[in-house]
Amino acid sequence: MASTELHQVERLFRVAGLLREGHLTVRDLAGRLFPQASVGGEGWPGIERALQRDLLMLERLEPQDFRRLPGRPPRYTLDTHRTTLHPVSLLALHAAARLLYHRAPGNRLHHQEALRQLTGWLPGRVQEVARRGMEDIGKRRSRESLNLEHVGSAWAGGHPLRFEYRKPGGSGRLRTNIVETYLIEAHPVNLDLYVIGLETTYHRAVRTFKLSRMQNLHVLRGENYTVPASFVPGDFLNLAWGVVGAQGNATMTVHLRFRHDAAYRILEGGYAHLSEPYLNPDGTIDTTVQAPVDATGLPRELLPWILGWGPRVQVLGPPELREHWRSELRAAAEGAETEPVQFPAGGAA
Repeated sequence: MASTELHQVERLFRVAGLLREGHLTVRDLAGRLFPQASVGGEGWPGIERALQRDLLMLERLEPQDFRRLPGRPPRYTLDTHRTTLHPVSLLALHAAARLLYHRAPGNRLHHQEALRQLTGWLPGRVQEVARRGMEDIGKRRSRESLNLEHVGSAWAGGHPLRFEYRKPGGSGRLRTNIVETYLIEAHPVNLDLYVIGLETTYHRAVRTFKLSRMQNLHVLRGENYTVPASFVPGDFLNLAWGVVGAQGNATMTVHLRFRHDAAYRILEGGYAHLSEPYLNPDGTIDTTVQAPVDATGLPRELLPWILGWGPRVQVLGPPELREHWRSELRAAAEGAETEPVQFPAGGAA
């Protein structure tokens, strides 16, 4: 492969991009830019000479940032960062990408690429440690990866997205939906991705769909839409305990009483949706929270948070939620009293 197969300007930009991502030798650069060429084979000397000229040109163009590192063979790098973001802004972006990459389910191929690019924006002195733990996921393709490609393409291009979807619980038949994607949001607890947008097939209302539950996605590239100015993510998610926002006035005000041994955690704060706590004479705390409800009239995303407090919280109202909470606790207690099934040594069959 001759070095002229890449235009000099394009090759120079690509060399600069590679040097911003790490410390590379001329042979490293040749392997990245000309993967089909054989070391020492036909055309290889021309490739190396062209890259050496590129390095000399980069040294002249960016004398403050170009570095030739000691050693044999020498390695080269560029300290220029591809962003003018404030360090705190860059830190927030990198932390968000790292959180998704390390905690989200699935093979995370796209998460890895986003994290790799953001890591390349970090100062050189912290890039090495930031890259540790980014194991090579490889070229595997999963339904989740393909779903993310379709959703991202539809959102970026302003095209409706058609897909099949089964409601939570796994029962019922798959139903075809078309949605105009307004926002892609990560669940704050499990970091699953959710698509928020205008569902136009049945309700013509803003709905939330779990990405991993969507099947047979198809981007309707012949159609376009515009996200209306009336959709404000902060307003939609204002009362959400996860990613399900309030639909109209479908919310519930929940009254809670926290036991004295949990009171300090409430007083510390950090729960944005709770009202100002009221300290009772016995050391307990009363507070309220407003949360969206689902089609059954219950705040499904709030319930796991309430149940997670165990006996340290009481649901005082509304009555229908208090009864549901009590039935959940009774079922849990009955299950705890049931003798567990004994499996043979070595695990379940």
